[in-house]
Amino acid sequence: MWTPWWPRCETCWRTSSETCLGGTVSEAELRGRNRATVEKYMRTKGQDRLRRHELFVEHGRAGLWTSDKLDPIETTGRDRLAEHAKWSLECFPDWEWYDVEVFETQDPNRFWVECDGRGKILFPGYPEGFYENHFLHSFELSDGLIVRQREFMNPFQQLRALSIPVPEIRREGIPT
Repeated sequence: MWTPWWPRCETCWRTSSETCLGGTVSEAELRGRNRATVEKYMRTKGQDRLRRHELFVEHGRAGLWTSDKLDPIETTGRDRLAEHAKWSLECFPDWEWYDVEVFETQDPNRFWVECDGRGKILFPGYPEGFYENHFLHSFELSDGLIVRQREFMNPFQQLRALSIPVPEIRREGIPT
């Protein structure tokens, strides 16, 4: 049985500092619980990133929806997300999200985040770089745990950080 690193009620998943409702949770309480998970995900730094997979359901998914591939780069399952965290910590050792804004939706289980991110980028085969970008994150949750997290960013910024020449797109006549 999986055990989170924070104490939770087996019935309603509340922390020990909250009042257990025996599984009956209002929409506002559910939204608050889910928002707290999103905020925790976004503020996790350093070695604590190695435990961020614990914020996901067992079959949780996370990935990059803007990449050089035809399909998103998605990791599925808590165990694989733990492996991804190790890779991410090696490649982005001092990564941080900042200027984080969390947006609620009509659905208490869906959130959007707009933020910036920065840190060293250490991809094998490329020179060490400093990577900075603007991000959008989509979160789908269930009872305070992440079911799916999707990340969107400008891939050209990552190319620049890796010293990869960026092609120029001529957009003649576009009013700016």
